[in-house]
Amino acid sequence: MRFLHLIDKSNIWIGKGVSWFVPLLVLELVYDTIARYAFNAPTAWSYDISYMLYGALFMFGSAWTLQKDEHVRIGIILDRLSPRGKAVIEVLGYVVFFFPVMIAVVVYGTLFSIESWQLLEKGAESMWQPPIYYFKSVLPLAGLFILLQGVAEFARALLIIGKGGPE
Repeated sequence: MRFLHLIDKSNIWIGKGVSWFVPLLVLELVYDTIARYAFNAPTAWSYDISYMLYGALFMFGSAWTLQKDEHVRIGIILDRLSPRGKAVIEVLGYVVFFFPVMIAVVVYGTLFSIESWQLLEKGAESMWQPPIYYFKSVLPLAGLFILLQGVAEFARALLIIGKGGPE
């Protein structure tokens, strides 16, 4: 159980940390909008900064969202089930959908990131062309945190099935 709480605490800490990307993203977009429309001086770096901030926020925030059980679901069927029935559906969902996808994200994201680091890849979407190998490292790292949170949620569902109720 201590390991499950360590995963939870880590993802809460990371989620709260990356939540500070929201005001940075807003400030960056406001600055670029004012520069573009008020002074006719668009920035070369705005697009790159915004997709990197948003991508990191989305990816790293996903594990915290999973921990808080806030991902979108269709509750029509789940709401009618007992805690044990919900846990069975959760276990099946993790085995059939979640684990295969997240393992693929970690494995292929790692290969994707390694290749980017080997090339010292630069962004091609703007004139600024920032190094993006740092950003591409977000995919496997955040995927690992999401996968670990999934393991914790899966273990909790198994405990509910075994005990017949919430832990």
